[in-house]
Amino acid sequence: MMFRDAERPRLVAVAVMLCSCVVGLWSSVTEASSTPGWTPLFDGRTLDGWSNPYDWGKAWVQDGQIVLQAEKKFFLVTDKRYRDFVFEGDVKMPEGESNSGFMFRCHQEHNRVYGYQAEVDPSDRQWSGGLYDEGRRGWLNPRNNDGDSAKAFVESTKGAFKRDDWNRYRIHCIGPSIRICVNGVLTTDYIDATDREGYIAIQHHGEAGKIYRFRNLRIRGLAAPAALTETSNGLPLVFFDDFESGTDRWTQTDPNAWKLIDQEGNHVYSQYQASRYEPPVRSPLNIARIKDLKVSDFVTQARMEQTGREYGHRDMCVFFGYQDPSHFYYTHIATAADDAAHSIHIVNGAPRAPIVLERTKGADWGTGYHDVRVVRDVSTGSIEVFFDDMSKPIMRAVDKTFGAGGIGFGTFDDTGNIDDVVIWGRKP
Repeated sequence: MMFRDAERPRLVAVAVMLCSCVVGLWSSVTEASSTPGWTPLFDGRTLDGWSNPYDWGKAWVQDGQIVLQAEKKFFLVTDKRYRDFVFEGDVKMPEGESNSGFMFRCHQEHNRVYGYQAEVDPSDRQWSGGLYDEGRRGWLNPRNNDGDSAKAFVESTKGAFKRDDWNRYRIHCIGPSIRICVNGVLTTDYIDATDREGYIAIQHHGEAGKIYRFRNLRIRGLAAPAALTETSNGLPLVFFDDFESGTDRWTQTDPNAWKLIDQEGNHVYSQYQASRYEPPVRSPLNIARIKDLKVSDFVTQARMEQTGREYGHRDMCVFFGYQDPSHFYYTHIATAADDAAHSIHIVNGAPRAPIVLERTKGADWGTGYHDVRVVRDVSTGSIEVFFDDMSKPIMRAVDKTFGAGGIGFGTFDDTGNIDDVVIWGRKP
């Protein structure tokens, strides 16, 4: 076909526009597999790897998206099961009444899917990012028939979900620990051991004629640490962090001294440089503390790596019973013991003071990670610290000055990394 010269600019513009659309579509499709360690669950072209266990409901691919339509609620389910993972996916809801969700570790039968669901709720209720147990217990977060829980949930998550736009969900499951984020906002942080493995699924709620859209579905497998159990010393699991979803649950004495780093595909929290923090009394400078967590009796365990030079006071610390910047306990695990090093200290409105009753001569940090555990019994005042060998403490103290308080990690004035933080305890 021949074109007149006057037509060429218009045709070139159309061609450029079409190419841009194709490139944009391909970018959207390939985002799910562009980062090392991630596996795409959707190839952008077919529904390979997915199936519909229902006798109703339609699913097809359009513009690099999975599209669902139905007159009754149904779920499109992955062919594979998944155990410990981080899942990400985008969802866009239709105008008007609608409801959806991302199922995970779920189960399927003919015409039935049940289990954990990350809620997609575009209604005025605003429960997007909540945790629902589809077909079983109902709402877990916010809690069933609990007005205060619902109010607190909406207040903490308001604005995370975008009603008329694409919304990015992130589901982080490892052991009994379940976290849900919507557009980067943590909406659910929950401990539940009902299901440890299952399918991923996407939902259409059954509004006739409504189109639900999903894209950029991907998953990254994780390995649960051996220490991550439901209980320890009779205490329930209350917190776990492997830092694979960032560090938003932590607060620092000096944020500039800490950063998330990648060690061969594994993320750890690194106190990589000296802090500029000036404590109100003589006490450690480098503290990263868990937000909004207080425990009385507890067991905490973490993998810790000291990255500083070798000398007598080469240390890492665990902080507990934290009340405020001048009232807390900490254990100072160092190369050699003396009046200031390798001891259990109290900071009680005055410079740190040792309260240790028994201790070893020191700890060999060497290179690499070590397992550190602290066990606290508030009623007896007992404090025990373990280093690699969990059968015998390296230091022990008894003190009842502080009861329930916060927990943190860091160094006195050195550098180091932490990973796989586990806490079992009693919340006040």
